[in-house]
Amino acid sequence: YIDLRTAEERLAIAEASIAARSENHEIIHWRQQAGLVSELDPAQAPAGRGAGWLLVTEAHGPAQDPFAGDAGQLLANMLRAMRLHQHPRVFRACLERNNPQAAASAGLQADLATLLADLQPSVVLAMGRVAAQTLLQSRKPLGELRSQVHQLHGVPLVVTFDAPYLLRASADKARAWADLCLALELVAPAA
Repeated sequence: YIDLRTAEERLAIAEASIAARSENHEIIHWRQQAGLVSELDPAQAPAGRGAGWLLVTEAHGPAQDPFAGDAGQLLANMLRAMRLHQHPRVFRACLERNNPQAAASAGLQADLATLLADLQPSVVLAMGRVAAQTLLQSRKPLGELRSQVHQLHGVPLVVTFDAPYLLRASADKARAWADLCLALELVAPAA
């Protein structure tokens, strides 16, 4: 019963992911028709914002969407403040918080390398403890991983708090903003 329920939950997540990708393709198509962007090309990225961003966050279970609800709205506001809300190459990925077997998998690092090679982001933003520890293969606390630039398969990576945490601990929003500014500095053209 448990295996069946888990399989059903994963199927629902996969279907939601396919629907979201389909919606993204429709939005891109509409933007192309309107002349707002000709293709998903790094040259179409806003000046000083890099060729692309990969946001990796965590979900607290297979059925949770970290990009929905109040947390999703906060994340959207963070992207807007960084002027990334209209960037054509902002990619989002999610790691399941309660799945340590997948996080410890050597296959995950190979999948990440392939994903980074395909997407070619300018920077990776790891949002939350699980995302940061998994991507960096580290057990250090989030506080020790923040405020510095790491490397993930040759791509700069910055660690910050996840949006659900910031909803509970608004005093840390200033520290999260400092992390986002650090990420922006990595992609800003040299003056």
